[in-house]
Amino acid sequence: MFPLASMAADLVELIGLRVLAAGDLLDYIRFRAVCAHSWSSTIHPRGHGITDSRFHPRRWMMLPDGHRLHLEDGRKRFLNLDTGKFVRPRVPLLDDHCLLCSVEGLLLMQRQHGDQDEDPICLLHPFTGDTAKFPPVTYRTMVRLFGSAYHLNSHNGSAYLLPGRVTASLTVNAEGVVMITVVLPDVSRALFATTKDKQWRLSAWSFSPNGSTISSQGKIYMVQPKPTSSVELQILQIDPPRPEKIYGSSSSSFPAPKVIAICPTGMLNALSELVECDSEILLVDSSDYVLSKRMAVYKIADLIQGRVTPLTSIGDKALLVGVRRSGSLIGRNLSVSLKAMPTIAGDMIVCHDPIHEKYLGQYHIGSGTWSLRDMICDIYSASGWCTCSLIDHIYGACHCFIG
Repeated sequence: MFPLASMAADLVELIGLRVLAAGDLLDYIRFRAVCAHSWSSTIHPRGHGITDSRFHPRRWMMLPDGHRLHLEDGRKRFLNLDTGKFVRPRVPLLDDHCLLCSVEGLLLMQRQHGDQDEDPICLLHPFTGDTAKFPPVTYRTMVRLFGSAYHLNSHNGSAYLLPGRVTASLTVNAEGVVMITVVLPDVSRALFATTKDKQWRLSAWSFSPNGSTISSQGKIYMVQPKPTSSVELQILQIDPPRPEKIYGSSSSSFPAPKVIAICPTGMLNALSELVECDSEILLVDSSDYVLSKRMAVYKIADLIQGRVTPLTSIGDKALLVGVRRSGSLIGRNLSVSLKAMPTIAGDMIVCHDPIHEKYLGQYHIGSGTWSLRDMICDIYSASGWCTCSLIDHIYGACHCFIG
């Protein structure tokens, strides 16, 4: 193998892009740092972290706040859900901003204090520091758009969106104009704005807002009741406006949701969960009585083709569903590898047990068997350190008193 320093610049750039496509953003950053030639021959992520989707940290999750999960010097811990690696970057914006949700690994945030009429919604790349700013979301803005403010929280007289209760998708056009589409619980229309807009706009169409919702690669997917049936569910896909129409688009130009699949019969809207796993959108038929019902997992791509065949395995992955219903600020369902969370097994679905509130239910897809995961934390830990697992923190189940 020839040293990188002796290779042509375009070849080094191609190798770097292969590293980025096959691995992770941090692998690419390490590749660039090998020598001065690799540094100068490849694209610097900073400045492209938001507008170039290749640099989005999709599989990185910031750990929940509190319980000493982050460092005292202000650095935040991020976990790669595939490799189990941790990084600890400084994220100064989080000193006075709250995290609303994660969008392709980017952080959508709103300032907690100050002048809400002036402070924009901010989208941050936690590793490059790139930001994109959108119009403020104020109490008056939300009342003007929705006629109410039930989904707002009040902090020292200022209104802001509730962390963990927002689903958002990201779109970028050829000119680098960034658009965010937001779906809120209990609100039947989508909210959207670009980095060039002065105010948020509403979709002209509406939907039932309380089903499971997920965003992936610029699209939003949601489970909805079928209008013509009281017992059937369907999967809707919300596409963004075409890239050339992002800026200046009106409510009427925003494409209406389209039905892409019909759910298997017998599924309940409130208990059906969407989750992304290995770039596939999966539908999980959750359980209303943990330990007594067989669960099923379907690929949305199969349902689109009319194949109603549940998966028999998801490999070394586990699905964490019902995270938002548990009250966790993570606010989204997750797929994790055994490298990231070795305390659970592969082919497992983890969900909050609605009957035994101090436990998580674990369902093994292959065997169809249930088990309980003890969530009782050591509230008065003599060591002064949290005794709970990361899964307990994701579900907001840790109550350790650590001073």
